[in-house]
Amino acid sequence: MSPLRNGVARHPRMIIAAWVVFLVITAALATQLNAAVKAGGFNDADGQSSRGEAVSQEAFGDARSQLTVVLTSDTAIRPALVDEVATAVSAMDHVDGVVDGRVVPSLSSDSGRTQVLQVGIEGSNTTAQNLVPDLRQRTAEAVDDADASATVDSHVTGAAALDYDLNIQTKEDTLHAELIAGPLLIVILLLVYRAVGPVVVTLGVAGVCLAGTQGLGTLLAWSTDVSNLYITGASLIGLAVSVDYCLFVIARFKENLAHGMTVPDAVESATRTAGHAVRFGGLSVIAALCALFIPTNMVFGSIAAAGIIVTLIAIGVVATLVPALLTVLGERVFFVRLRGFSLEPPAGVDHPAPGSRRPAALRRPWLTILAITVPLLVAVVPLTGITLQVPVASASILPSEADSRLGIEALTEELDPRELFPTSVIFSGRDGESAAEVQGRATTEAETFADITGVASTLAPGSPGAARSPWALTGDVGGVPYARVLVTSTGSPDSDEAHRMVESIRAATSGDDAVLVSGATAQGSDFDTLVTSSIPWILGAVMVVSLVLLGVAFRSWQLPVLAIAMNSMVVGSAMGMLSFGWQSITGESINSVTPVVIFAIVFGLSMDYMVLMALRMREEWRAGLSHEEAIATGLRRTSGLVISAAIIMIGVFLSFMVAEVSIVRELGLGLAIAVALDALIVRPWLLPAALAVMGPGVWGPRTHGQEPQEVSGQWSDSHGSVVAAADPA
Repeated sequence: MSPLRNGVARHPRMIIAAWVVFLVITAALATQLNAAVKAGGFNDADGQSSRGEAVSQEAFGDARSQLTVVLTSDTAIRPALVDEVATAVSAMDHVDGVVDGRVVPSLSSDSGRTQVLQVGIEGSNTTAQNLVPDLRQRTAEAVDDADASATVDSHVTGAAALDYDLNIQTKEDTLHAELIAGPLLIVILLLVYRAVGPVVVTLGVAGVCLAGTQGLGTLLAWSTDVSNLYITGASLIGLAVSVDYCLFVIARFKENLAHGMTVPDAVESATRTAGHAVRFGGLSVIAALCALFIPTNMVFGSIAAAGIIVTLIAIGVVATLVPALLTVLGERVFFVRLRGFSLEPPAGVDHPAPGSRRPAALRRPWLTILAITVPLLVAVVPLTGITLQVPVASASILPSEADSRLGIEALTEELDPRELFPTSVIFSGRDGESAAEVQGRATTEAETFADITGVASTLAPGSPGAARSPWALTGDVGGVPYARVLVTSTGSPDSDEAHRMVESIRAATSGDDAVLVSGATAQGSDFDTLVTSSIPWILGAVMVVSLVLLGVAFRSWQLPVLAIAMNSMVVGSAMGMLSFGWQSITGESINSVTPVVIFAIVFGLSMDYMVLMALRMREEWRAGLSHEEAIATGLRRTSGLVISAAIIMIGVFLSFMVAEVSIVRELGLGLAIAVALDALIVRPWLLPAALAVMGPGVWGPRTHGQEPQEVSGQWSDSHGSVVAAADPA
């Protein structure tokens, strides 16, 4: 017995007390998480657009952030009301100027029924987000004070307001999903356990994992930027792994008791066998999620951190707290037993009925492999035409009632939103180049931009309308002159048309190091490029680390290669189905974040099932069964457990379909599809068929021979009537 298991067996109550203290501390910290996380982060901090924004602030005096107030009415809005709103807004802290339609005509509709005020913020995006609720309140009060009878609606929108509403909505979505997942988990677990006791233990374990992850997330957010998707990632991954891992150990404990083991031996065996699978499965999840740090982006890093922390806690809980509870409670853990509960071995598991047929996957392995592999590969085909794009300057990701979305929609009805999100092409002076020469170069380039597909208009220094522009077109930093050209697309800022326009402009200026292309569309394009360029590195890192971990777990090279191949097929098929279905139903592109996150999560979670089933089959092989008998017996003993665990995961993931934020729905649906394919088709059918074809060499040498093996005073005959006859390592 390892020192850890020995410590748990000797001091179970101390272990339980330590975890209770951990829960109390982290639960208190978790209450601060919502205020500590940040929205946004869909950008490349080292990209050209980010560098361009920094230059724009320094050279042209652009505000670090900006919010937009939109006033709408059925009649023309009086200038006095606009003045009242501008005065109220200007008095706020961090506000660095207010511009309205009397200065910039494009901010006022021809009818006068829509008026826009651009509010410059001296501060970061986070500072601007924090101002949103106060700005909304002050604007509404100013409208009422100016004319209580006026039918004027006010909205606050802009990038920071969209981020603020996204932050709030993501937290609400996660809470709603958890409220749905909770009762669903109770029902499923009652059907699996047939007793109330283990359900309480399992949900308690899930609570410890979630509270611990959120509490530690608060500490993390106090020292670095953490995305609000940390909360979503913690719930998505945490509920799945904590419940499944606990289920694996308790189910094995129950099985051991059914075979006549004493409580201490049953706990030790469950921790050694199912716990071994949990440890390596969990390490596979962690290894896969670590690859999300490769893009060095807040969104990916936050999801990875959430998944890694919650998985580490789950592994620790299953290795210590669950065995401690089982040691203290023994058979009493199965209190309030329901109809169908039994501590007797299930009929036909250890001793199949005489004349019973082999599983179909073993009778016709090649036919099974073809029947499953071909459709799964066909399902991958839609990935060849997938378009990855993060929504920029767009409210479509938010629910229809979000104020920032209402503001964008109100603005779009009478004004052109494209003018609010132009693409900025910045020209910096070369050595010895005068300001006039830089401006002349910018003006010349602007003429060539007009011929690029997707360009609606350009605004260069000295051109008609430049004087009325809300943005400065010339500037100077430390004696270096700057000029810029503002380009408006024929499509909306987040359209494919606008993205292609940005890429064409960059291609036209690619040989000039003194040119930077920035703006909302360029920012989204940089993020998409960051994602696509990181994908090969993420794929390679996940596969290499998974091969090493599984090689250690299985002591074989064949099983890890088989696991990698199956996982790749599952992820590819799930993403192909998600891409085809999402595009067909919504007409929208998949968010750039979705496929990368789904790959990392599914690749790790799929290993749980592979490790659990393959280790059990090898266990039976080492106990003396033939190759096919070991596969069939291991399959019978684990397939029901895997399917139950998968149903739990699918239920958790689908509960996130209630989310109003589209990326959360994408993640929930994609993960549910992947787990369903993996647990209901690939593991019970393709895995045994592939193992049958590969032959007994896949298990390595039989270390204990054919003789019965003794474990904890019990004996295993050639049919494996006592569980865990061999060391899983």
